[in-house]
Amino acid sequence: MRHVMLDLYGCDPHLLADEAHLRRTLDEYPARIGMEKVSPIELRDIKTSNPLDDGYSGFVIIATSHVSLHAWPPYRMINIDIFSCNEFDEAEVVSFARAMFNPADIEVHSVLRATRSPRPSRCRPPTHTPDNPMSAPPSTSAMGVTRSFL
Repeated sequence: MRHVMLDLYGCDPHLLADEAHLRRTLDEYPARIGMEKVSPIELRDIKTSNPLDDGYSGFVIIATSHVSLHAWPPYRMINIDIFSCNEFDEAEVVSFARAMFNPADIEVHSVLRATRSPRPSRCRPPTHTPDNPMSAPPSTSAMGVTRSFL
């Protein structure tokens, strides 16, 4: 089981406030990473006591877990989480996020979860190769890897 968490900074606040764009992102993510969507998109316009903390939060359930996002237009930031029991391409997760939000910077956190689960897992630690910037170098634990991209 793998959980990839993206923190995108310096995004266009108009994209982060565009409900249709956020719905499209949640709608298209599962197919982009080879997952099966099993629920409608749930997206809420969140209003708080501090207008700077207003934004959108949403998710879609996939057959093997979920894709979620939290967008804060005033901070020009969006957080995207993808969790699945099945293997998926982290590079595609980042590529799609970059295409949808054109961030100035991205942090990627990747965690292998439920490593003692009795369910047969199709997730393996990434294989390090020079041409795969998403892979962890051999000396880095695949249990929790953080990478930043400018």
